[in-house]
Amino acid sequence: MCLVPAKCRLNKRFPTVKAAVRGVTRLEFLLVLSIVFLNVAIFLPFVVRSRDAARRAECKNNLKQVGLALANYHDNFAAFPSGFEVNPNGNYLGWGWNLKILPYSDAADVYHRIEPHFANGIHGLKDVPNWNRQLSSLCCPSDTDVEKVPHAMVVTGKVIDGVVAAGTQNWQSRLPRSSYVGNAGYLQLEAGGIQYNSAATPTSIVPLMNAGSLGNVGVVQSPRYRYCDQKSFRGFFGQNSHVRYRDVTDGTSNTLSVGERYSPADATASATGYGTWIGVPDCTNAQGLAMSLGDASLRINIGMPFREQTTGFGSLHEGGANFALGDGSVRCLSQKIETVLFRYLSVINDGSYQSPQGK
Repeated sequence: MCLVPAKCRLNKRFPTVKAAVRGVTRLEFLLVLSIVFLNVAIFLPFVVRSRDAARRAECKNNLKQVGLALANYHDNFAAFPSGFEVNPNGNYLGWGWNLKILPYSDAADVYHRIEPHFANGIHGLKDVPNWNRQLSSLCCPSDTDVEKVPHAMVVTGKVIDGVVAAGTQNWQSRLPRSSYVGNAGYLQLEAGGIQYNSAATPTSIVPLMNAGSLGNVGVVQSPRYRYCDQKSFRGFFGQNSHVRYRDVTDGTSNTLSVGERYSPADATASATGYGTWIGVPDCTNAQGLAMSLGDASLRINIGMPFREQTTGFGSLHEGGANFALGDGSVRCLSQKIETVLFRYLSVINDGSYQSPQGK
């Protein structure tokens, strides 16, 4: 017979006095911390890669829209737009291919705001309010510096017999940016593609440096090379070019039309390599031409990882850059692609019939 009161028996089963809580030892804390760091080390690369993949996909989609707009332009005008426009005589124009396809994008209103001023050229835009909108669809999401607005030399004078009058350029800022430049092809006689402006350039790149194909222009060269003539460079775009589908005898699926370029490191506000969708503000130098065009003189990403100034192509995506082809498809070409093959792909009619092997 139990002589212990029920209340006492209840208290023994459920004691009211709390047991002392034992603290966490240093060893246990370090063990938990190491497990956390291990998980971060395992999963962080996957997170970074997924973000990079998303940005690359968004960039590809931007280029697909560019390719579609180019196709629509061709349907309406039976030719692709000029790389940039230069009057034989009169005001320097400079309007680029990217501007001309804006009516076939979600930025048609920007085009219609600029269109009444076409006869005045790019310089005439200084009197037009709110024309220089930054278009997110023309900016690679991996390139955070694409928001930086460069200064540019703009031709303010006349063109006489196809030649821009000397000494008629002034500085003008606030040109809207673009990550995508038209493929101009390359010059067989030139090896270039990178502009040297930094003493910190690694010695491995120094032997490859000069002004690039787009830099070898102007009155110092023969007229055949002046102002990036499409018939000399043989790409999709050039001065006053009007390439048609039937001109692309290598096949539109084998020829690059538009590619991306990273923003150059912020050496100066007017560094060669900044792109803009407005066109070519000054066709007499590499900086102006490279604002709308790119050449395939050297391999992709030749200026990386230091983001050297360049007239070529490159990106901040790991291992390569995105390109739109003449048929509107988009490929990511590896930076390890052979230079000869890359040049073949940049020319519309060399008879090589090489196909891009990108993803």
